[in-house]
Amino acid sequence: MKLWCLLWVFCSYSALTQAGNYVIGIEEIDYYPHYDFSRGQKRGYFVDLMKLFENHSGHTFKFEPLPVKRLYHSSTSGIDLIYPDNPKWQQYLEAGVEKHYSDPVIYTLGSTLVRPEQQHIHLNQFRTLAVIHGFAPTKWLALQSRYNYRIVDVPDVASALGLVLKGRLDGANIEYNVAQHYLRGIQQQDKLVIGEFLPFTQLPFLISTAKYPELIQEFNLFLQEKAAEVAALKRLYQLQEQRPTPVAQQLPETQPDS
Repeated sequence: MKLWCLLWVFCSYSALTQAGNYVIGIEEIDYYPHYDFSRGQKRGYFVDLMKLFENHSGHTFKFEPLPVKRLYHSSTSGIDLIYPDNPKWQQYLEAGVEKHYSDPVIYTLGSTLVRPEQQHIHLNQFRTLAVIHGFAPTKWLALQSRYNYRIVDVPDVASALGLVLKGRLDGANIEYNVAQHYLRGIQQQDKLVIGEFLPFTQLPFLISTAKYPELIQEFNLFLQEKAAEVAALKRLYQLQEQRPTPVAQQLPETQPDS
């Protein structure tokens, strides 16, 4: 009897860990440092994380960049896995399709970036918000009927943050790490801050599948067993998963009384 139990455990483990080839559907955008699949790029934290999982599991993963709206209707096509995904994204759920979700790959910080002088602006004072095309700022949309602000659709991070830096819009709804990477690149990292009284979300990015729940189980186990290496990758890409402590508003220097 014990021998049969051992054989069953061995066969179950072998089935779970048998190497396979899988296609990951991913957003065809620049969302670095999380990922960047724009203009033929293939880089970022998630790319390196899946390489680490490949080395650990023996699986191979091919990335299939897709437009945002097409990606989330590809669960039953040639796509095996979708990233990023989250069951809270109701607009992307497909009728009759049961999805299986991984443990958190990363926690993202959905922040509203404003100029420092507007750090303490309230919703009743806010007028214009930049949002990247294809993204749905859930909290902002839910509050729009109560406050007099306009949502402006823009093509990318550079456009969104650029309009705020120039003072043409009040704020931009951009993931904090993505915004900080872009601002560092143009040496403007101190020119925008999180609006302290504006909508903010801390949301996990997950992998989903409608086909391979056992692969999700294996990936979850990998995240646990390789937690130290995963944490090192996050540090390498300077990814923050907690809301930063508010930066004190910088006031102009005054001349001492003579």
